[in-house]
Amino acid sequence: MAPVPKAPEVSFDPQGGQIISQRWESAGDGLAGVAANYALQRIKYNWSKSRHRSVLVASAGSSQLGLPDVSCDTWQILANEMQKDLREFPGFQAMEAAYPGTIQCVVNNVNLANQGMPDGPPPAAGSMPQSGYLYEMLLRGTTHYAFGQFVLRHTTNVSNAFAANIADLNVERCYTTFQLLTEVQNPSLWTFPMPARMAYKLNAIAAPASQADYQWGWRKLASPETTSANNRLEITTEYWLEQWHMFLYPPV
Repeated sequence: MAPVPKAPEVSFDPQGGQIISQRWESAGDGLAGVAANYALQRIKYNWSKSRHRSVLVASAGSSQLGLPDVSCDTWQILANEMQKDLREFPGFQAMEAAYPGTIQCVVNNVNLANQGMPDGPPPAAGSMPQSGYLYEMLLRGTTHYAFGQFVLRHTTNVSNAFAANIADLNVERCYTTFQLLTEVQNPSLWTFPMPARMAYKLNAIAAPASQADYQWGWRKLASPETTSANNRLEITTEYWLEQWHMFLYPPV
């Protein structure tokens, strides 16, 4: 008796996608050809062999068995721990804007103090106490301050037969928050677009003071891809929020 395929069973996992289970039965040990064909396609199977009756059950992603594939999307908002030059701290930048030359004045006095020499001219009185804080921290060797940088991470789980993905577009370019939300909430691009709660959080992030030639936005990084079970791929894309120089990272 030739191998007989049964009706396929369809299961779905929000993390792993749609999986099809195909059952084959045969009188005697007659499923070797079916098993060899699945092995060539790298499709997982369980084979119960018997000289009386054999059963083979193969499990694979939809597209591998000729059915439409269903991708899965996972969204995360993360925070990188970053460092910047202490002089770029917003409070010190605001002091500098109100009293130009204060930062350099403080730096000069710190350099003199480190050489065991008296301070030079003091900064403007109105710059206190911020200029005093800067002086104290620089004198103690503090050169940078830590801050959290928001990151949006998206992971798509798709069949390895997928030919293209939105993750490959606009890499190393800078999105405004509006442009980012337009992309990640587009139902034609994702099976599960980014939830509204996460969009609310991203929209609520306050922008710093603008700087010439810089754009406050989300830099889209290149996407690594990793093979996973059932001949599927995990494609991970991250968007990093910062003020990016428009020459280095052009706007979308």
